[in-house]
Amino acid sequence: MAEYVVAGVTGHTGSVVAQTLLDSGRKVRVLTRDPHKAERWKKRGAHVGQTDLSSPHDLLNALRGTEAAYFLLPPYPPNTTSVRGKAKKMIDAMVQAIGGTDVKHVVFLSSIGAQHADGTGPVLSLHDAEQELKTLKTPVTFLRACYFMENWAPALPDAKEGLLNTFLPAELKWAQVAAHDIGQTAAHLLLEHPKQHRVVELAGPEDVSPADVARVLSKLLETEVEPLVEPLDQVAEAFTGMGFSPEYAAMYQHLYEAIASGRLRWEHPESVVRGKDTLEQALAAMLAKL
Repeated sequence: MAEYVVAGVTGHTGSVVAQTLLDSGRKVRVLTRDPHKAERWKKRGAHVGQTDLSSPHDLLNALRGTEAAYFLLPPYPPNTTSVRGKAKKMIDAMVQAIGGTDVKHVVFLSSIGAQHADGTGPVLSLHDAEQELKTLKTPVTFLRACYFMENWAPALPDAKEGLLNTFLPAELKWAQVAAHDIGQTAAHLLLEHPKQHRVVELAGPEDVSPADVARVLSKLLETEVEPLVEPLDQVAEAFTGMGFSPEYAAMYQHLYEAIASGRLRWEHPESVVRGKDTLEQALAAMLAKL
């Protein structure tokens, strides 16, 4: 039976990919730097590979004899510096390993706006990844997801007190998607057999604004929640105050500016795939964890 490799199983999307594949009866090999964090996957029948995503040797061993693989660039600690350089090390390792094995298909978690070579903050590392992975003969599906609904999680404690902090205009609607939808979509794409590289752009059921988020939270919390719009030019300062390196904080400044200006947009808006998970479902799941 074919075996599927899944990275990022301790995160929001990789865990859904792995579980979806296991539920459909597929053999799964999960990759993790710390095998102790993957004990639950062993209990579910997955094979666990201790793997450093920046090590070509580890990735070569992980991919040998497998059918297809799900890869992503994991999030970095807030104090990270040389962000694109660290990402490049992982990207180079992926390219070397994929090119050195007979894996038939790769699904790579990218982002809306990854077609741009500048002005998108952290998304630039995903632009770099797409450019490098496109040099491979192995077909790669670039799953360009939009803004994660889960990014609202840090704002929820204050929302319980009635205020939803945001750097974006209260009525500005932009594409947002639940991590569960991303994982399920990636799992289904992984089972396909494309003949060449392709881009799949993924959004939630509808675009939403901070005002929409506040309205849904008001319903879920049974208390009035109002958006509190902070100045857009204070993003970097706020992130630095939360322990982010100045370099990393500046990247998030650029990201929010790209959302506000519309630069972070779909390359192929006519073919965007819409997920099923609603904003209310995603926020309810986050509130249940508080």
